[in-house]
Amino acid sequence: MFNRRDFLKISAAGVSSLALPMELFGEESQNDEYKAIVIIYQGGGNDGMNMFIPSSSDEKSGYPNYARIRDSIRVEDNELTLPTDDDTNSLVLSNGNPYATNNSLPDAYTVGMYKHEGMDVATNALMPEVAHLVNQGKVAVIANLGNLEMPSTKAELKGKVKPLPPFLFAHNHQTKLVMNGIAGELDFTGWAGRLADRWIGLNGGDIYGFNIGIGSSEHLFYGDQTTPLIISSNGPTSYYGIRRDLHNNYMDISKGDKFRRYYNEIRKHSFEMQDTIVDDWNNNAPTWSSTNAYGGELFSAPTNEQLSQDKPILADVGMLRSLKAVAKLAYIGKNRGLKRQIFYIGDGGYDTHNNQRNQHSKKLRGLSLGLGDFYLALKDMGMENDVTILNVSDFGRSTGNNGDGTDHAWGGTYFVMGGAVKGGLYGTLPDLTLGSDDDLYSKGRLIPTTSMSQHYATILKWFGVEGELLDYVLPELKNFDVKDLGFMNV
Repeated sequence: MFNRRDFLKISAAGVSSLALPMELFGEESQNDEYKAIVIIYQGGGNDGMNMFIPSSSDEKSGYPNYARIRDSIRVEDNELTLPTDDDTNSLVLSNGNPYATNNSLPDAYTVGMYKHEGMDVATNALMPEVAHLVNQGKVAVIANLGNLEMPSTKAELKGKVKPLPPFLFAHNHQTKLVMNGIAGELDFTGWAGRLADRWIGLNGGDIYGFNIGIGSSEHLFYGDQTTPLIISSNGPTSYYGIRRDLHNNYMDISKGDKFRRYYNEIRKHSFEMQDTIVDDWNNNAPTWSSTNAYGGELFSAPTNEQLSQDKPILADVGMLRSLKAVAKLAYIGKNRGLKRQIFYIGDGGYDTHNNQRNQHSKKLRGLSLGLGDFYLALKDMGMENDVTILNVSDFGRSTGNNGDGTDHAWGGTYFVMGGAVKGGLYGTLPDLTLGSDDDLYSKGRLIPTTSMSQHYATILKWFGVEGELLDYVLPELKNFDVKDLGFMNV
């Protein structure tokens, strides 16, 4: 089993080659190209199987088995037609979401799916924007992905020949492992924090730094030498007025002991950073010419009139604000000459033990609205190939239902989106039969066949992380023969 002592040995051995981060890039990469990763954390354990539904006729991994096991919360095998504009082939939902009938998201959640040519999964009816991007080849779907230290069979895990992740099925511990990028140890820094530690000079000491959390950052950005910048989805706020005057009077840098002068220098620098970020946010941010699928401004929630409803369909639209903030910050970062950035968005509410049709439907509709607008904003800024978006979660949900929802499980279905993504289905679709060789405890808890290490490595290779640095950031990657899943254009 990999442990922290092994990790520190790798760290010490690799310092000489990692101390100068720009040397890790080839000559072609030492230009002004900008790349960013956006991580959406679906807190609580997202049910990816009802987001991307098995749609083949296979008796084990396809829709027949899914339908039998899911029962009351299954998405019906009803192929829906995705509306598009004939002239531009862009998505138009001028009459609202055509499948959210009777003002009911729960009804639309299970009414049917958008099927995709050449893929054995289909997109939930409440995600037409995402389905449109899947059809355009801008979304990769990864099946049966999860925290996994090394390739493992059911017999090996049950016989304790191979290790289970510590505290499997526990929200906080599995979330930490996802953020660590290490499935076997809880006591580690976050993988993005480790990368920031080694690329500490990559952005030239710019005030925005390398890692930015929208509201929070979980454990992802915890490094030994670096810390993230945290900005509200509503934007940065100024620290002006009487509070700032009082502070300056009290903490005069020309007075007091050395500690006070040192503290005030830091505080003064913090004010200057804040002033710059507020100015960028208010005066140097982008404007977008595109409209959303309802004909409104990007990142605006659809109105009653646009939905052709007497009352609004209650989607969770917080993702619109968060992704708008990321779009603005990525634009600012690129125009400041930054090379690389990683953004984090936390999105809770996915622990659907009950009332799943109502709860999960709101989350999926809001997510799809946000992702659709975000991709249009990237295109307007000419940055669709510069930014890659992925979702992560504590774990997947059980394949079976508990009557009104699903329970904590392990492997799940995830997605990656962006102009540099090779669309399609990746990973291995599991046998959904309760008690099968893919089910750990006969409760529909799937054993992952693809690890988070492999998943992250595929994206980080596109990001420019290779060789010893990749081994440092993802030390368990060495346990897997396949180190690149192939869904990124590198």
